[in-house]
Amino acid sequence: MKIILDVMGGDNPPAEIIKGAVLAKKELGIDITLVGDENIIRSSLSSEGEDTENYGLIASDCVIEMEDNPLCIVQKKKNSSMGAALRALAKGEGDAVVSCGNTGALFTGATLIVHRVPGLRRAALGTVLPYTNNVMLMDCGANVTVTAEYLLHFAHMGSIYMRKLYGIECPRVAIINNGSEGHKGTPLVLEAKALMEADENLNFIGNVEGKELPFDACDVAVCDGFTGNVLLKASEGLCRFVMKHVIDDVSSSEGGDAEGVRLALHREDRFFDVTEYGGAPFIGIAKPVIKAHGNSEANAVKNAIVRAVNYARADVTGELERRAELFRPVTSGGNNEG
Repeated sequence: MKIILDVMGGDNPPAEIIKGAVLAKKELGIDITLVGDENIIRSSLSSEGEDTENYGLIASDCVIEMEDNPLCIVQKKKNSSMGAALRALAKGEGDAVVSCGNTGALFTGATLIVHRVPGLRRAALGTVLPYTNNVMLMDCGANVTVTAEYLLHFAHMGSIYMRKLYGIECPRVAIINNGSEGHKGTPLVLEAKALMEADENLNFIGNVEGKELPFDACDVAVCDGFTGNVLLKASEGLCRFVMKHVIDDVSSSEGGDAEGVRLALHREDRFFDVTEYGGAPFIGIAKPVIKAHGNSEANAVKNAIVRAVNYARADVTGELERRAELFRPVTSGGNNEG
């Protein structure tokens, strides 16, 4: 297994990213190719006491910044670390790419350089929310505008992911809505809901409200990328807010059980820590591409590499190809945004 790592993207390059690579290599015993400024990579590895001969190295001459236009990855910055990493993946020089960089550029590059699974019109960014049960959120940021057909395909992609990675044979699929009643929702959501209800290959259970997601309401929650990204970041912020205030309250209290409660809460705090979950795959891309959090430090990078390895070994992309009949175009009279 070989992971191609963009070491120049995100908020903490390259030191934290290379530290994460070192941690992953020691834990997993995998091959890692580092992509970026060659001199900086060699210097950073030396600082970590690592032999550069133990890593692959692909030199690049520029970096895609967070504010750059996503199309720059195939235009003026095609020789960036991210672009070089994706081209290496497309050529078969590794099994997966991990990057902390610009989400839009990574999605654009994955689509135009690595390409989608044949038959799929859109890939999606999927992340698993660690609620009462694990919930796959599809999409959480790649597609701001969608069609009903895309949402149907996201439902199938999420179902395949949960079967392959979590062993759930018949994942419960729901569409995120502003109410559980069947008549509620935008025209787009109602159209997508009708498509899912008619699809015998889905275990579609109807609408789900945001407040129900943490309580075993479904296994796959489907929405457009704008809604999903807002939900994801609101969940992250709310969890941090609640845990901080509870920990502060307990820390200021006294009594025989206070220390034990503080320790328990700090353990729970790790449960909501985004660094523990690493990154999210662009499901539907022909080869594994993992988007790690932009502000990832070493532990988060290591966990993103772990996620990339698990995703590649589960052969989700191969299963998507084998189930191509699920992604046939559908005929509907609704939204045709593309």
